[in-house]
Amino acid sequence: MKPAAFKYVQPADEDAVAALLAEHGSDACLLAGGQSLVPMMNFRVVSPAVLVDLNVLPTLDFVRSDGDTLHIGALTRHATVEDSATIAQTCPLLRDAVRHVAHRTVRHRGTLGGTLALAYPGAETPLALVALDAEVELRSTRGVRTTPVADFIRGGLDTTRKDDEYIRSVRMHVPPASSRSSFIEVSRRHGDFAIAAAALVLDTAPDGRITFIRAAVAGGTGAPQRLAGLEAALEGRTLGSSMEAAAIREAIDGIEIDGDPHYPEAYRRHLLNTVLRRALADVARRQGDT
Repeated sequence: MKPAAFKYVQPADEDAVAALLAEHGSDACLLAGGQSLVPMMNFRVVSPAVLVDLNVLPTLDFVRSDGDTLHIGALTRHATVEDSATIAQTCPLLRDAVRHVAHRTVRHRGTLGGTLALAYPGAETPLALVALDAEVELRSTRGVRTTPVADFIRGGLDTTRKDDEYIRSVRMHVPPASSRSSFIEVSRRHGDFAIAAAALVLDTAPDGRITFIRAAVAGGTGAPQRLAGLEAALEGRTLGSSMEAAAIREAIDGIEIDGDPHYPEAYRRHLLNTVLRRALADVARRQGDT
């Protein structure tokens, strides 16, 4: 298959992007990495009248640390996130999540903003961003708005982005410097989307009590699910305490999970329980290594 006819535009700057989206609305598509959009156009799942190429805009490609806040541009490639010393030092969870995204060749083209805009179920980067309390910045001719990634993604392939908006950047508060993180997933093959995945950031006091915890899971959940109840249950407890298994089970039991003929609901729920337990065990091991 080949895509339907479309007009290709290289905007001069971000103002031009906003103007094009204001003019064409849902008839326009934004081209970033193209790893998902181009196949969708070839199969005519989407048939934009106007294709706006963001790759000519260097202002959307950046990684910047500003005190305790990390800023990443929407056009930043997965490979850049993977290789960034700044991200490795401040938010290693994001680096570890990106290492599960497809294969290195794809990561050289795929972008942070593109992954968020698509909101594919089982995608690793949005899950890590939800766990990290990240916010997404969107821009249009009406101005700039910022919203938590957890609110931005409403479900699988469904976001709150309006037709005249484009994703400009993502920002997140850096977890405590002494914290440890883990990203665990189960997939059919390396590089496939996750069947079940868990993202965890955790810090402890010298006596082993959990002082900071952020946890999220994805897999049959539509959008990534932040586990606020689990965080509340474990904060102040000793890492490795006997009640962890029960808290994990209760957290996963409280999530609505959709099954399918390949991965029934009970199987996905079992896997989510498993990856979350493995993430906690991994963090406990890393804490013990320090």
